[in-house]
Amino acid sequence: MDSLLYGYEFCTFLIFTNFEEITNIKTGAYRVNRFKSNKSMIINNNEIVIKSIQEEDIPLFDKWLDKEYIKKWFGEKEDWLNEINERNGQYSFLKHFIVYYNDRKIGYCLYADCFFLKSLEEEGHDFQEMYGDVAEQNHTYEIGYLIGEEEFLNRGIGKRIIQILEDKIIEIGGKEIAADPAEENIISIKTLLSNGFKKKSDGDYRKICKMR
Repeated sequence: MDSLLYGYEFCTFLIFTNFEEITNIKTGAYRVNRFKSNKSMIINNNEIVIKSIQEEDIPLFDKWLDKEYIKKWFGEKEDWLNEINERNGQYSFLKHFIVYYNDRKIGYCLYADCFFLKSLEEEGHDFQEMYGDVAEQNHTYEIGYLIGEEEFLNRGIGKRIIQILEDKIIEIGGKEIAADPAEENIISIKTLLSNGFKKKSDGDYRKICKMR
């Protein structure tokens, strides 16, 4: 699930909806931290939108990266911030968005053209092996997202974000969506399957884009 892009963590398919975290503490024991969302909150999917990330969004994104339930997947935030800052240059094939609910910024998502992604070399992750079958640009896109505000976890927002990203990819002519969750991330995989993804191999889930 974790992957490195030129030495930093690249946002593959990350779903932070299972808010039970087991943390190794100094004694060698473990404790369970439960983060509970507001169960009385009723989410209107029509109020979930994404907008291209702007300079003024970066401090909030920085803050989200410091949260423990995000940090354990994303790694060094300095690398992420560099990738965001180079979004119009070296990493222009990565498209970054802020997720809004009722005009409140609650998360982040992205998609990446796998034709360019497969040529990147990284430690511990072989994009060429995963996306070597992608023969042309603007065909297959990898997606990822996070929910940065705790009260919006466990609300089904992740599923809606995937649908919005799919619509975006269809708009630009994409034909397939890819995601690479860790096999132990059961919630992530269930969310993918509920959105019509099929397992190609461990850590490689695909979906053919279809207009809704």
